[in-house]
Amino acid sequence: MHPELAAFVVVPAAAVAAWKLTATTTVEGTLDGVPIGRRSLARWDDDRWFVELRRDLLETLGKSVGDRATLTITIASTELPAELQALIDTDPAARARWESRTVAQRRMLREEILSAKASVTRDRRARRALLPPETRAAPEPPVDGLRPEPQAVMVRIVGRRLPGRTCGPYGDVRVGLAQKVGCDPADAIPADAPQAIWETTIEVVRRPDGRPGFRGRPVNGPPQERFLYLTWIGRKENAHAAMFRRAKLRLDAVPATVLASALRSGVLVGRVDLTASDGMPLCASVRPPAIQWSSG
Repeated sequence: MHPELAAFVVVPAAAVAAWKLTATTTVEGTLDGVPIGRRSLARWDDDRWFVELRRDLLETLGKSVGDRATLTITIASTELPAELQALIDTDPAARARWESRTVAQRRMLREEILSAKASVTRDRRARRALLPPETRAAPEPPVDGLRPEPQAVMVRIVGRRLPGRTCGPYGDVRVGLAQKVGCDPADAIPADAPQAIWETTIEVVRRPDGRPGFRGRPVNGPPQERFLYLTWIGRKENAHAAMFRRAKLRLDAVPATVLASALRSGVLVGRVDLTASDGMPLCASVRPPAIQWSSG
């Protein structure tokens, strides 16, 4: 059989009766102890449900169609990917398109986005699905003043409306700007402060394609998707404090006119509310209008 063809694991209805399911539901678990990731559990008839699997997974397990196997499943979290939630929260057009979808359509889109390993891919899938071509951002005009040699710009981030020291299961919540790629912030501000201000320095250059490039110790991401990291640190009960969320302040989304002005002044300012619509810390990719960029 071709590995792309589907196989099915049949689940007796009695085995999941306690869940009182009425429609296709996302589950996760293992088959003979091997993780199968997030899968759809769908109704076959009144007596059976089924989970669809790729045949190459069965071959990896040494199983054939008709064999018995031990399937262990639990209902998967229905929390939306952070990238999808951020888009819904910050873009009215995306929110309207999301709300117009049926429950099944929302579930399918959630799972499509969650299947991507990289955050940039999840963000791209969310924007492609919820922003029709006519509402997607038009290509930015050229940035006046760009030069092939690096130009230093001081970036000041002004964080407003912080979420508080307790967020969901996390206490002692703090937030900081990572000043070095791959590192947590050396200094973090308590999340009940009235305001948070960070300053750092980046370099702006003209890329071979004529678009602005960003580099420097605090700059993260691939060349076409550069950003600064705001890192949220908190503590669950008696556990050690650790990073639990991050917000990507997208430098590639700074408007061209603002960046041109910042190249002249040497200062770029971003003002951003740090509480998401659900009351939790801001996370995922942050673009205008969620952040307002201006020159100093």
